Amino acid sequence: MSHLRGYITSYPPRVRQYGNALLTPVYPVQTGPTPRTTKRGTTAINYAEDGYDDDDFDDSDNPRRPTGLRSLRREESAGGTSVAERLGKEAHAPVEVQGVFREWMIKRMLRPACAEQLQIQAQLPLTLVPIRIDVEVAAHQPLEPFPFPRGVNEQIISPALPAYRRPEPMPPFRIKDTFLWNLHEALSTPEEFAVGFVRDLDLPNPQATTMTISNQIRQQLEEYAGVALHPLFQSSHSIPVPIAPSRREGSRDTPMTPAANVTDANGSRADGATVTATKEALVNDSLLNPDDAYRCLITLNINLQNKLYTDKFEWSLLHPPGFAEQFAQVTCADLHLGGEWVSAIAHGIYEAVLKLKKEVCESGGLVNGYGNEIDNQAANGVEAGWRYDPETLGDQWEPQVEALSKEEIERREGDREREIRRVRRETARFSSTTGITPEVSRQNSGGYFDIDSEAPLGRGERNKRKRRFRSLSPTSRGTPGGRGTPETGSGAGYGGGGGTLTDWERQSWRCRNCMVWGTAVWAVRDGPDGPRTLCHNCGFLYERDKTTPAWSRDLHRHDVPVGRFT
Repeated sequence: MSHLRGYITSYPPRVRQYGNALLTPVYPVQTGPTPRTTKRGTTAINYAEDGYDDDDFDDSDNPRRPTGLRSLRREESAGGTSVAERLGKEAHAPVEVQGVFREWMIKRMLRPACAEQLQIQAQLPLTLVPIRIDVEVAAHQPLEPFPFPRGVNEQIISPALPAYRRPEPMPPFRIKDTFLWNLHEALSTPEEFAVGFVRDLDLPNPQATTMTISNQIRQQLEEYAGVALHPLFQSSHSIPVPIAPSRREGSRDTPMTPAANVTDANGSRADGATVTATKEALVNDSLLNPDDAYRCLITLNINLQNKLYTDKFEWSLLHPPGFAEQFAQVTCADLHLGGEWVSAIAHGIYEAVLKLKKEVCESGGLVNGYGNEIDNQAANGVEAGWRYDPETLGDQWEPQVEALSKEEIERREGDREREIRRVRRETARFSSTTGITPEVSRQNSGGYFDIDSEAPLGRGERNKRKRRFRSLSPTSRGTPGGRGTPETGSGAGYGGGGGTLTDWERQSWRCRNCMVWGTAVWAVRDGPDGPRTLCHNCGFLYERDKTTPAWSRDLHRHDVPVGRFT
């Protein structure tokens, strides 16, 4: 017997009808007509048009009567409210909207097939990667809340009822969402998340929108994977494992009541032995006080709806997962911000940290022995400490929340789009850091920073090392002081695997152990059946345990790629 669940949801209409930070209306850009030009490039002047305005005739007795379509005044259109503005109204209390029903609500999930498959996630590490979703949705007509019953006459059930009447047409809007994704997620795939995301919002053209969202998630995982798994930023904090004292098995007649305390107030027992107790710190000091060489500055600039949050503070590249969430919770509690700001601030911290890590990897800092190369604006040239700001007195080092107007939001949106285009142009000039191997290669050739310069190299060995330790710099150019990093082509990858898959390989590739499709993986590894036969999770466990994980066997056997939906 399946668990009870609801078959009607009011989430899509509530999101469509009331303002939120997830759906942003696209305001039409006011552009004038393009002027005509002559052959020489000058603007053509039309002398048939009047060189004066209607205001020149205000002094006449009989005002000029407007003639023609170009001079008609349309006050009725100016007084109306656009659909985009009506969708921006906020709800400060629970609202009643018509719920919707879709066929996917009554379908049953097929995974996981057994309880043993739930153990696979506990065997994998936690590496959080910030994901940003930005999808444009064209103007469309939402479906009716309930499908009209088949074979029923309209005289019996009126199509004008709220349950069968189609809602108002939706203007074009943009979906903006930010969240954190575990790089070693085993139970859920980007495609499954995209399918649920599209279904929850009841978006049009579900197949194309689902593929767009899943591709954005996978591409960002491929971009940040090499930096997030780099051994330079892996903090090695050993957690002591308590050893249980050996106890002899007691009989059934042994009472379960605790023994009486035979220690007096002075700490001495009845048998003459002295009892001493020591107190140890519960919090690992190395977590809160990491190496000063990894301290950096984080500048946040987050915009949700009509509010702008700006902040600047010091952070460390070695902080483990969870610190950003704690910082965001305390900050939002101090500023009286809603729950959506907690995830937004945490996402901003993770994103800024990964960008700084990527810059360090590309520039070769913290490895060449030149000291701290991360600018943290510390005073007096020290590695970390106080800041000296006599001009603004640290005005930028405090969290600020501002309310923006509609014009400021549109201007910032245009600036953001121009910045995105500029970053894409700069990114296209350089290769990504996806191929940075997280640990030592499986060929027992040492780490990627260990280069044996004593043994003479022949032509063949030199070419092999060039292919293995390829630089992050553009082709035919070297980065001064940069570290050699392998690429993600067919000869390199994670754990000695084969790197990433091409677009045509993803359609038919499947993991030999968990049977996940290639459209849901960000890297592939070697396995017992040959190279490039395991996904990133199964390959990670196979490299560590020397055997394929039994918990994830046939975990994704029943998955169907999004492109094959009928």
